[in-house]
Amino acid sequence: MPKELNPEEIPALWCRMWNEDASLAHRLLTADGRQWSGTKPGLDPLVGPADAEAFIAKYQREVGNVFVPRTFVIDGAERLAFTWDVTRRDGVVITGADLCVLSGGKVARNWTIPSPEGRSTLPDGPGEGSLDRDGLRALATDARPWRGELVLDPVRQTIAGTWSDGARGGLAVLVAVDGRVDREWVVPGTRPLP
Repeated sequence: MPKELNPEEIPALWCRMWNEDASLAHRLLTADGRQWSGTKPGLDPLVGPADAEAFIAKYQREVGNVFVPRTFVIDGAERLAFTWDVTRRDGVVITGADLCVLSGGKVARNWTIPSPEGRSTLPDGPGEGSLDRDGLRALATDARPWRGELVLDPVRQTIAGTWSDGARGGLAVLVAVDGRVDREWVVPGTRPLP
């Protein structure tokens, strides 16, 4: 039996799963693991690693995008988020974000959204400063209409979460420097997130 994954390992393995090895779904997802896309509904009905593996293998054959993780937001062993770049077969690069809720070292819930605006030129994290979890939470309070628990990373001075304005949802990753939001990736979906 493989050892429990450290949350720091998940973004690289998650991208590898989508790039080349769909069978990693069995190592990365819980038995009832769910994924949702904020732009296309194909992932939404899938439950568990077998469904994910089949979907991802087909995606690799038909679409063939290559994902590379960028900025990490690690909130203990319970939540993580990361931004990523994806290079399409036509060479276009797009930035997006994922947010994961973890259970027993595996992904139980995942939200993923590519940006409609192309590749972000914002520099990657981490941020700088000494805000604790409460300070990061306070900094993020009015930044977005958040849904669910925020991902708070005092070590990297980063914050991530899902948001909804009532008509659509999205993901946002904020990087703090000296107690203020220095840069922010806001990735809107085209429909509400569950």
